Amino acid sequence: MKKLITVFLLLLGTLAKSQTITAKIIDSVSLRPLSYAIVIYHNNEKVIYSDISGHFTLALDSLTTNDNLEIQFLGFRKYHISKSSLYDGIVIKMSPEMQELNPVIVTNCRRFEEFTLNKKTGHIRNYIGPGPETRLVIISRYYNSTGRNSFVNKMSIYIDEKSPNLQIPIRLRWYEWDNEKRMPGKELTDTNIVVFPYKEGWNDFDIPANTINCPKSWVVFGIEFIYPSDYKLQYDTLKSGDDKIKWLSDMQNRWSLGLQYVTEEDEGGFYIVNNGSIQRYNKKYDRYFLRPAIKFTISFCKE
Repeated sequence: MKKLITVFLLLLGTLAKSQTITAKIIDSVSLRPLSYAIVIYHNNEKVIYSDISGHFTLALDSLTTNDNLEIQFLGFRKYHISKSSLYDGIVIKMSPEMQELNPVIVTNCRRFEEFTLNKKTGHIRNYIGPGPETRLVIISRYYNSTGRNSFVNKMSIYIDEKSPNLQIPIRLRWYEWDNEKRMPGKELTDTNIVVFPYKEGWNDFDIPANTINCPKSWVVFGIEFIYPSDYKLQYDTLKSGDDKIKWLSDMQNRWSLGLQYVTEEDEGGFYIVNNGSIQRYNKKYDRYFLRPAIKFTISFCKE
């Protein structure tokens, strides 16, 4: 009998250790789900995202003993919750930040003109993104050859190879340029815009009017690829390192971005991994730098 009790207790311990919980993230005011919220855990080393209905699933044994989750969503206060406070079915309510509204710009411009930035992208090479436990934001700046203040009306992203089994949301981000440090500075993103690439090659997306400002010198732009939550769960079921390498080697499970070559260092790419600082990509072939292959259609007043 004592042996049976011991085995039963060990089994309970194993089940508790491998427990998986599902949580939902919502707006505390409107109660609407927050799609693709960022969930950071394992001492800021790993990342998952909520799905389109605000849900995310996490194995508790993937958290360290004193681990905390940090949840981020644009326009909301960061939310922290300890491992010990998590349970299956928990609803996490995030509070909106009080933000000043952007000023409405009134103009009596009679004629607007459209112009495409970075139209001649040149040679494009393939860049395969990391696995589903890594949050990666790739940033670069693009020269505004019109010399006019404007807004981005449309953008096109080159997807080199799109997995037919992976619908990959991309969150758009934009930044100031820090002239002193010669790198992206303060993030200016004030609207949560998520787009979905739908084919290999150029994918065109309309941008809400007067949302992304393009200064008369540069637009500093970032893209954040979001792995669907079911892919993260699939990856978590793999136990050995060899199985994970095999899974990551299968392009059915990965995203692939087109990068273009540029010769100016300040036009090269930068990146953010998880919650880290902005880093610069290394120079290629002693003369080239790489950045995402993105084209922008801007609109400015023609006077």
